[in-house]
Amino acid sequence: MESPHGASPGEGGALSPSPEAVGMLHEMALRDSQQGEEPDLPDEQLRSNDQLQKDEIYVYCEIPDGISVSAELRGVDDYPTKFSVEHLAPISLTCLMPPSYPSHHSPYFTLAVQWLDSVKISSLCDMLESLWAQQPGQEVVFEWVQWLQSSSLSHLGFDDGIVIRDSDSTMDHVDVRVVGGILSVEDVVQQLISYNEEQCQESFLQGFHVCMICFSEYKGIDFIKLPCRHYFCRNCMETYSRMHVKEGSVMKIVCPDNKCGGFVPPNLLKRLLGESDFERWERLILERTLDAMADVAYCPRCQTACLEDEDNAQCPKCLFSFCTRCRDRRHIGEKCLTPEEKLLSLQEREKVRHLNKGGTGPSKLVDELSSIKEILRSCVPCPHCGTGITRVSGCNHMLCKNCGKLFCYGCGKPLTPAHTSEQCRIDYEKRTAKVDLVDAVKELQKKLKVGGYKPHPCPNCHLITYKLGNNNHVFCEGCQVHHCALCRKVVRKSSEHYGPRGCKQHTVDPEVARARPKKNDDSQSESL
Repeated sequence: MESPHGASPGEGGALSPSPEAVGMLHEMALRDSQQGEEPDLPDEQLRSNDQLQKDEIYVYCEIPDGISVSAELRGVDDYPTKFSVEHLAPISLTCLMPPSYPSHHSPYFTLAVQWLDSVKISSLCDMLESLWAQQPGQEVVFEWVQWLQSSSLSHLGFDDGIVIRDSDSTMDHVDVRVVGGILSVEDVVQQLISYNEEQCQESFLQGFHVCMICFSEYKGIDFIKLPCRHYFCRNCMETYSRMHVKEGSVMKIVCPDNKCGGFVPPNLLKRLLGESDFERWERLILERTLDAMADVAYCPRCQTACLEDEDNAQCPKCLFSFCTRCRDRRHIGEKCLTPEEKLLSLQEREKVRHLNKGGTGPSKLVDELSSIKEILRSCVPCPHCGTGITRVSGCNHMLCKNCGKLFCYGCGKPLTPAHTSEQCRIDYEKRTAKVDLVDAVKELQKKLKVGGYKPHPCPNCHLITYKLGNNNHVFCEGCQVHHCALCRKVVRKSSEHYGPRGCKQHTVDPEVARARPKKNDDSQSESL
């Protein structure tokens, strides 16, 4: 005999059939006996049948793995769900052998299938009955099992996958050998998923796998399986978790797979870390979470987390009211001191206190304040949490270790798809080049003015330009346009603008000619 998967073992190590199946089988046997369908057999035939029955009493039938399942709920269009399973809940075949089996009578049997409706199970019962009719007098239970394993899905039309629908048993014929109640589609889907997960976990625990951290092979019971389906050996996961807790980088305790970064649940971390490390992890994760919140500030006196209200907060523990920007006492209507101003004030105060005590050299606190001042001068505050960060090397693409968010080190702004560190670098180079160009132009203008050259404003952008020698064709560095120094018009083509009918390209400005010394005067001065 055989029972549904998960039944308790009976005598002799076999599985005990369900009470419902046993009762139904005995009712069928009693009915046939009362109707006289059970023939009277000689003792020798009964002993032969009994020997054959003992060979076929316990049978376990299961559908092969790798089945696609789709569920459809009648009257609901958006419910259809399709999923795949590696393990399918078994078909339960329960048999009772009459004394006349197999010589004269087929076994009494019942069928129970969690994921089929009563009409389809009735179809399987009819098929098993027909298999007995094809070879009467032969042992048939093993052939029933073989057929259920290999051909039942094709017989039900499930070659391309199993389809779960609402039962139509109220309208069609239902065989009396069908065991089990009518389940809803939602319940059937949940049972299939639960059974598949249990069997997959059991297969995983019994198999051997390779850890992708240490590349060693262990049995499944020595692995930690994460919710993202990645798994690593227990030793590596314990070392990995404790290392981040010790270093304080608790936000990095995620799936070690470099393409995943999935979440590691707290209950799993508690098993990996132990009590003391897990308490430290809870404390650090709370601190990091509070630091990442824009409306949370810490009291400068007792370091208690406080809620910010318009750049001010009051500590619930020591009742100190302070400014969340400069972390000094509340100063409504007054401007906050910059870190440099605050450090300078503290230095002056400490120097006076140190001299009053008779000290000669700089105090320890002054040295510490000087170090803090130098650090603030060389670091860039994170725009998300305000933590000061100093770049040792690399590009402007920075990751804050406190809140785990990205920002640009060049301008101190958060990184977005529209604002990247590379684009910021390009914009900075353009601004720097433009400033250098303007400075060079101003320097050239200063030199030309000293030398007596006449300025010629650009007619397009009004930037002051100067002629190169006697050439009236002037190029403006500001707007990148050529213009004529004589008529002060923009020149599109020099060949059309200058010539017999246009402006002269080379002339001497009268003001420049008067400012220049004459050659005779130069020769006299040289002779003198």
